[in-house]
Amino acid sequence: MDAAAQPPTRRPKLVWVVFLFYLFSVVYTGLSFFAIFSGSIYTPEQIAYFRNLSTFDWAILGVTAALNLAGATSIFQLRKIAFPLFATSLALSILQTLVHAFTTNVTTAYGGAGALGVGIGFAIAIAVCVYAWRLRERGVLV
Repeated sequence: MDAAAQPPTRRPKLVWVVFLFYLFSVVYTGLSFFAIFSGSIYTPEQIAYFRNLSTFDWAILGVTAALNLAGATSIFQLRKIAFPLFATSLALSILQTLVHAFTTNVTTAYGGAGALGVGIGFAIAIAVCVYAWRLRERGVLV
């Protein structure tokens, strides 16, 4: 059977999970920023932390969000570019977190539960990077 006669390749279910997770994350992050700047649900330490972020910090945050959204769209479309997009986002996130850990009150702003959330977020991002890399290596991503 030639390639033209073969049925289209089905999108793996985990690709749907990654795509929907990142879409949910974008919406949740947007709502969180709205809550932060409206002062409705966060502690004074958290509000102070976010208000003291520099233009560069916000730019990195925006670039990271854009990379994640582009990565999610790319993996959904089964494109090879998904892996470098997710990997670059992860690297920027780790770098920014390390810088903030040493230069700001991020540990006070996060608290114990927030720090756990950051750790879980990094674990998920690493798992997504590994998954995208494996899909690329198996030829699923083109």
